[in-house]
Amino acid sequence: MRMMLIIISSLTGLSSIANAQASLTASVTRNPVAVDQQFQLNFSLNASGSNFSPPDLSDFTVLSGPNQSTSMQFINGNMTQSLTLSYILQPKREGSFKIGSAVVFVNGQKVMSTPISVTVTKNSTSGTGQSGGKNQNTDEKSNISSKNIYIKVEASKKSLYQGEALVATYKLYSTVPLINYGINKVPSLNGFWSHDIELPSQLQLTNEVYNGVNFQVGVIKKVVLFPQQSGVLVLDPMEGECIARVQVRRNNSNSPFDVFNDPFFNDPFFGMGGVRNVKFAVKSEPLQIQVKGLPSGPPSSFSGAVGKFEIEGIADLTSIKANDPVTFRLKIKGQGNLKLIDAPVFDLSPDIEKYDPKITDNVVINSNGALGTRTFEYLLIPRHQGSYEIPPIEFAYFDLNQKRYVTLKTNKIVLKVEKGAAGSASISSGSGKSDFQLLNREIRFIKTQNVDFKDASGSFVASIYFWILTLIPLLLLPVVFYVRYHQSKVDSDISGYKSKRANSLAKKKLRSAKKMMQVGTEKEFFAEITKVIYGFIGDKLKIPVSDLSRELAVMRLTSSGVSQETINKLMDTLDYCEMSSYARGIENRSVTDIYSSVESTITSIENEIHN
Repeated sequence: MRMMLIIISSLTGLSSIANAQASLTASVTRNPVAVDQQFQLNFSLNASGSNFSPPDLSDFTVLSGPNQSTSMQFINGNMTQSLTLSYILQPKREGSFKIGSAVVFVNGQKVMSTPISVTVTKNSTSGTGQSGGKNQNTDEKSNISSKNIYIKVEASKKSLYQGEALVATYKLYSTVPLINYGINKVPSLNGFWSHDIELPSQLQLTNEVYNGVNFQVGVIKKVVLFPQQSGVLVLDPMEGECIARVQVRRNNSNSPFDVFNDPFFNDPFFGMGGVRNVKFAVKSEPLQIQVKGLPSGPPSSFSGAVGKFEIEGIADLTSIKANDPVTFRLKIKGQGNLKLIDAPVFDLSPDIEKYDPKITDNVVINSNGALGTRTFEYLLIPRHQGSYEIPPIEFAYFDLNQKRYVTLKTNKIVLKVEKGAAGSASISSGSGKSDFQLLNREIRFIKTQNVDFKDASGSFVASIYFWILTLIPLLLLPVVFYVRYHQSKVDSDISGYKSKRANSLAKKKLRSAKKMMQVGTEKEFFAEITKVIYGFIGDKLKIPVSDLSRELAVMRLTSSGVSQETINKLMDTLDYCEMSSYARGIENRSVTDIYSSVESTITSIENEIHN
């Protein structure tokens, strides 16, 4: 054991990650686990370490371990490396057991893993599938449940004030490879004003250990919420459907000595058993949010603003002539529910006309809430000579830090209005707002050039233009009938249409994978290539994604005239991509080689297949 750790330490010392903060992560492959089942305990270290001490495992039978594996990645010229020590364990009895902390030393500093609680149940029931994720026939059975795939909603705050921002994040968790997913029902979020945060078009998966189990996690919806009422509000469930690629077990042997019926040996890593695409419905649990009401007795100028703000009033002119316009801008800037703030109320002299404001937002909404400026732009028109004031304008808001109302005021602005120029009275002949707004449409210039007058008594009916406009729709009717007939044929044979376009669709998706290859996101690249291959096979051979399997794909490709060499090349590339999406590949094939291989193989299939 000591010699093995010395060798591992020497290998991991090559990594540049040594300068980063070291962490030792513990995870298990299943939790809960039945007494007759085996599971794997992993300890992953992201630095160079020595003197590894495992926890007490006396509550379990150690079937294998410690087994070591290392992985390296080069991203943008930087190398990252991790070391994993694993044990294959089997429980001795039912109950709840705690696997304590493992210890390793990194640069002389002790690094410990987080303890894990493992629940051990009675013997697993043979031949029982899980609801919702079941896909079985006479000799195969998937073993998937809501413990393997589910949606979880997380809130940045579970108790807050009315009008205060919170961020809700809907995450998809999975322990099995996902081929595709879709959302059937988006939460309505009643009682909240909401704004979605833009997410990448492709689901970004990261590793996360939850309840001691290692999951692939992707954020499928992120939204900023401002509660509009007090009390208990509920974040509604999100519902969707996933297509997972799972390992299925062979049930044709009831012998207790058939070791390959054991879940451990049915792992896809060992290439035993079969795989199948399984549809599985997922749904998040509702989450309650406690919304506190704002304190009683708010100032008269309070209109619901919550956060931290500043206010400023600016006039573009302060010395003008009667009937000339003035632009007055009232700016409220800060952080909070900016887009829900109403225009402050203020009064002016009856001799100044005030028009409804134009509202302009320069607001950024992200995970921290809303930050920016809301501007109210007023058009003011003094009608008479004199000196007028724009009084200090009050604006009140609830300060979340001080937990009290705060009232702000703008500075007073004085407008000095001189007598208007001669002829300007025509602008002010009417005091109504509509007179000013429609002025440009009521005045027409006198034409000084020769005017061509036409007889208005002539009838349009029976004129040449009348007959042209009447005949055009009749001439277009055959074109419309042909287009509708052609479209109905396409709609009635969707699978045939997709089969004909399978090559072009695959090439289009390959361009997306090429971008991932160029930026160095290898795992995402391999996952995308896997989707391209399955998508091409399903479209070309008219096989629904839910029924697509390796065996069916090979059989259909063979019957369609594709050579065995081409099929083997495609399946080898598929195996490597599926492996590399979730673990380090055994071979060391470059992403460029994989991309070229898939592109050439798809072209070969397109040329060889008999439509």
